[in-house]
Amino acid sequence: MFTVSIFTAVNAQQSNIGFGTEVNFPSGNSSNASAVGLGGYVKAELGLSPKFSLTANGSVTNFFGRRFFGAKSPSRVYAPVKAGFKYYTDENFYVEGQLGAAIPINHDGKTSFAWAPGIGTYIKTRGSANKFDIGLRYEGWTSSSVVNTNKSTTFSFIGIRLGYVFGL
Repeated sequence: MFTVSIFTAVNAQQSNIGFGTEVNFPSGNSSNASAVGLGGYVKAELGLSPKFSLTANGSVTNFFGRRFFGAKSPSRVYAPVKAGFKYYTDENFYVEGQLGAAIPINHDGKTSFAWAPGIGTYIKTRGSANKFDIGLRYEGWTSSSVVNTNKSTTFSFIGIRLGYVFGL
C-alpha cells in the first residue's frame, strides 16, 4: 500500500530535467581569488507531491584567475555535484536547498563540502510544457586543512542560473 501511494504521488507531480548556463560572482574573501565564474549545469527533478521535489545537480564551473600587479592567479575549474529538496510556494516560484561536493578538475585541491540555498522561478514557453528556469543562489564550498590546528575555509559565491527545462 505504501509503495502504491509513493508512485501515485510521483506521477501526480511533473518530473523534469533541465540544462543551462551559470554566472557566479565570488563574495567576501573569495573575490580575492576570482572576479567571476562561468559554467554549465544539468539538473534533474523528481516530484514527490505538488509542493515538494527531490533534485540532483551536476555542473562544471571555471573561476577565472585575477590579475595583481601584472601577475595572474590561476583559473580554477570545479565539478560540483549536489542533491537536495525543492519547495514550491506557488506553481512557478520555488525555494530550494542542496548539499554535495565540489570536486577540483584542473588542480590538486581537495574536494570540498558544497551547500547552496536558493530561489527561482519558471517562465512557461508558448505552446509547450517546457519552461525557462531563472534562479539565484548563495553557494559555499567548505574544506578543512590542518596546519598546527584545524582550520576551515569557505569559498563562497552568488550564482545566477538561466536554463531550459523539459518535462518528463
